[in-house]
Amino acid sequence: MDHGTKPDMAEPRDEKTVVIPEVPTQITATQVIAVILSLAACRYASGVLAPLTVALLISVALAPIVRAFARVMPRWLASALVVIGIASAFGLTAWALSDEVSAFSKRLPSLLREVRTTIQSASPRQSLVRQLQQAVDELEQTTTTAKPTDATPVTIVESTDVQRSMLNYGQTAASYLGASVLLMFLIYFLLASGEMFKVKLVKLSGERLSQKKVTVQMIDEIGTQIGRFVFYQFWSGLLVGVLTWLAFMWMGVRYAGLWGVAAGVLNCIPYFGPTIIMVTSAVAAALQFRSLSMIGLVALVSLAITSLEGFVLAPIALGRAASVNSVAIFVSVMFWGWMWGPLGMIMAVPMLMIVKTIADHVESMKGISELLGDNR
Repeated sequence: MDHGTKPDMAEPRDEKTVVIPEVPTQITATQVIAVILSLAACRYASGVLAPLTVALLISVALAPIVRAFARVMPRWLASALVVIGIASAFGLTAWALSDEVSAFSKRLPSLLREVRTTIQSASPRQSLVRQLQQAVDELEQTTTTAKPTDATPVTIVESTDVQRSMLNYGQTAASYLGASVLLMFLIYFLLASGEMFKVKLVKLSGERLSQKKVTVQMIDEIGTQIGRFVFYQFWSGLLVGVLTWLAFMWMGVRYAGLWGVAAGVLNCIPYFGPTIIMVTSAVAAALQFRSLSMIGLVALVSLAITSLEGFVLAPIALGRAASVNSVAIFVSVMFWGWMWGPLGMIMAVPMLMIVKTIADHVESMKGISELLGDNR
């Protein structure tokens, strides 16, 4: 018997050979098309989806307060009291700042002219362009005066249509007021509905008990994290706004109340918001004081207030709710700013946290959870 041959044994496989499984290209292409269509729908329907998302986030943040009030009164009454209280607070703030808003709107054209003049005087290239334009204008005047003409020069004076301007302002104010009223009603209905949508989502999650338990856990975690985040954003924005108002009023900066409101609102936008406030307040100090020391002081105070909130208070108050890496936050702010404008930039972090929480509980999204997390 020949022991050197083994006819039944398969040939040895090359160690460098890699077996690549077949990829279901049709399903992958379908998923990509679905994502693209969803993003296009979000951008096209931003006028509806953006206020709806804002209402959902605010209702999640206010749900614990409504539940506390619902222990001693009907839920619909507790929801109405909370919504009316928030609307009254915003209305009183707007009424208190109405004088500053009126004075600022009257002085805004002159401020813009001052900014343009300052930039032109500080730019040598712009000065050269202005000198060349002046030389061209003088040359044109010389050529036109050399030609005799019988035409009588006519000076056109543009008149300001006060009624049309007031009508445009009134229409803009009415549109914003109508949108605010609709938003408040939507928040009220979401708060008054209670756990109805949670129960519906649990029913739609599947027939197995394990699927229902995962859905309940995921919804509770999203509610806890988003509620904590939005609640913190409100109080941190209020703190930043009040500190900015007091500091700017102490330094004698004009329109300190408006600066406080702007700092509180823009503080909700990571990275971009504090930078915008620091730069614009420095420009305002340059126009008002004309002093490098005051420019540096105003910018430094603004930076110190936002840094105190961002680097000290936020990690302590948010804890695990802030477990998203900074690169993902920055990309999310850029993306939702492109999708929905300033409102999208404000909502970028809460929506990113929702995606992160869902990815933590769905096995097929573990890769997304790893990319968004801040663990190394």
